[in-house]
Amino acid sequence: MKSWLSTTCILGLTATLPDGVQAASLPEFIELTSGNSTYRADLLRFSEDQSWLVDGIETLFSDLYFLNIGAASTQRDLRLEDLQVVELSQPASNRVNASFSTFGANLNLALDSILLGGVPGGYSAIRQETVTLTNTGQDWLNVSLFKYIDYDLQFDNSIDNDTAFFVGNSLTQTDSSGALATLSVDQAPTAVQIGPYGPLLAELYNPPATNLQNSPGSVVNADITAALQFDRILAPGESSVFRFVMTVQRQAKAKAVPEPGTAFALGVVAAGLALLRRRI
Repeated sequence: MKSWLSTTCILGLTATLPDGVQAASLPEFIELTSGNSTYRADLLRFSEDQSWLVDGIETLFSDLYFLNIGAASTQRDLRLEDLQVVELSQPASNRVNASFSTFGANLNLALDSILLGGVPGGYSAIRQETVTLTNTGQDWLNVSLFKYIDYDLQFDNSIDNDTAFFVGNSLTQTDSSGALATLSVDQAPTAVQIGPYGPLLAELYNPPATNLQNSPGSVVNADITAALQFDRILAPGESSVFRFVMTVQRQAKAKAVPEPGTAFALGVVAAGLALLRRRI
């Protein structure tokens, strides 16, 4: 895991909430379980205790959503903790539904998150999230959705030697052990930014309102984070739906098949050892 010191340096620059606005009230953590996988997260805010365990191995550091609302001259940046909770339910052990509304911006954000664990010992799992933005007001609304993710593929017990790139609406991240993580979305982002942990998260957390630099990689040998930006203009009553799929897995290394001559030699050695044991 990343150090608390580095996290504090980033979050120490966080803007305060607007006057009179209270952070939404939710359980501190939600927990989803399925198969070989457990996902634990604070839906509203950054937390070092967020995790995604696959066969007991950590694969995730943080996974967050951010919003920009309004035209360029009046744009304001929001996090989910700035919003009002409308509804929260957990209809199954592997699923949570949440709905949030903005204060005075006439926007509703609905989140449906599903965990699909794999078989024990398979070292793979999937998470599916659907985010729906709805303009509940009477005027057109400019809105940007940001999806931020920081995989920590600790299959090799290291978090600073990953490689990542974004192509074909999908982020692919690998490490030297052969571990693989992806983040796919059903539509093209306005911008994708990949970079080392720290600066990118600070951009999203701190004013002024953020627009990502389009730098989809590849990024090599770094503690990688990524953010996707989606710009939309919603008519009154209109919704925009985003479907994200996140996967993690440890790739099995294929065993070399010996050449025929090698296999014959190994067989001869094995027969000789068996004969030696009988004589002893």
